Amino acid sequence: MEIEKKRETSWKIELKNKNDNVELTSVEISGVVRRIKLSVNNRDNSAEVEMNKEEFFNFLSLISAFKDVVIGDDSLIIEEDLNLIQSKVSAPSEVADINEEIYNIDDDETENGFNETDEERLDPEEWDPW
Repeated sequence: MEIEKKRETSWKIELKNKNDNVELTSVEISGVVRRIKLSVNNRDNSAEVEMNKEEFFNFLSLISAFKDVVIGDDSLIIEEDLNLIQSKVSAPSEVADINEEIYNIDDDETENGFNETDEERLDPEEWDPW
């Protein structure tokens, strides 16, 4: 005989008006989410929808698509942020001077250290996946 464990998780989200809220509930039986409830409540009325996991994921996809319509394309936001970052960056020559002072590297050492012999080179036939 197997005992089924039931766990219910609820989030109650209050909106600006204290009498209005959204409630999300997940019902898990034996470690598997079986039901998801979404309810919207105000003083006088309430609406509750119960979904299985697949229906909930479809609902999330619709909400995500609607968010993109309302907010717009994310790439525009990223470009605006990039422009702000670029305007705040100092001149590249200053950064190069600082790096040269901190990391004093002898060019002869790097050239000698990275010379490859024929034995160390990879043969394309050995690693080419195609």
